[in-house]
Amino acid sequence: MPNRKFLCPKCKQSSGVEIVYGYPSESLFEEAERDEVVLGGCTQMEGAPNRQCLGCGRQWPNADMSLD
Repeated sequence: MPNRKFLCPKCKQSSGVEIVYGYPSESLFEEAERDEVVLGGCTQMEGAPNRQCLGCGRQWPNADMSLD
């Protein structure tokens, strides 16, 4: 999974990462340990956020705010 950072709509820092849902693999656990993704749990509800700011903790739904 590419290491992408997203602009947080709350604090405006480029410290947002993807929230990944589903049963994580060993490599996904390693990515989470490196703060490259956030693990969101095994099931994803409709409308669940898929971005989280590592700075302020804000979660938000996908919007095209990628900085790459």
